[in-house]
Formats: sequence, C-alpha cells, structure tokens
Amino acid sequence: MSRTFLNSIALVLGVLLLAVGGPLLVRELRALPRPAALAARAEQRIVTLEVGGMTCAGCAAAVRTQLAAVPGVSTAEVRLAQQRAYVVCAKSLADTALTAAVRRAGPGFLGAVVQR
Repeated sequence: MSRTFLNSIALVLGVLLLAVGGPLLVRELRALPRPAALAARAEQRIVTLEVGGMTCAGCAAAVRTQLAAVPGVSTAEVRLAQQRAYVVCAKSLADTALTAAVRRAGPGFLGAVVQR
C-alpha cells in the first residue's frame, strides 16, 4: 500500500476518534473542580464530601449555603452531578462540623468525608 493511502486512513481514524471521544473528554474536564475556587493556603485544607440525597439544583444550593455558613469555611462548591461537595476550610475544623452542616441543609441529606 502506498504511504499516502495509509496516511489518509490514519487521518480518518483520528478524526473519528476525536468526534466520538471529544465530547466525553470535555464533559470530564468540566466536572473537575475549578482550581482558582479551590486553592488552599498553608493554614487551610480541601475536604471532599460525598453528599447523598441531592436531587436538584435547589438541593445543591441548600447544601452549599449550609457549608459556607460554618465558621472556618472559606469556600464551598457543590457538584450535583457528582454528588460531592468540595470545601476549603481551616485545618483545625473538624470533619463532623462539615457533615453536620450537610445534615442541616435538609432532612434527606447525608454527608461523608471521602478518604484522604
């Protein structure tokens, strides 16, 4: 086979791969937490919480509001699709304070810290 023919086949396969895998890659990249929003200073830590019971954007907003109200929390971001919350807080803040804030957001919400 000629080199031109093989190059054409490789080009077509590359375009097909991008057409199929491109949207998947974009979706995964958008699901990542924004680095600027989750930057922690030396006296802070980032805690990832699994949040159960969220079914809508209103649920996510209620959880975010309760987490942000905890003294020592500087940033709280909630991802409904991932059923997770990312919290930047003081190192001295107990994990139980964060899980209690999730429970205060509504009767059906449960929070658990993801292993570090």
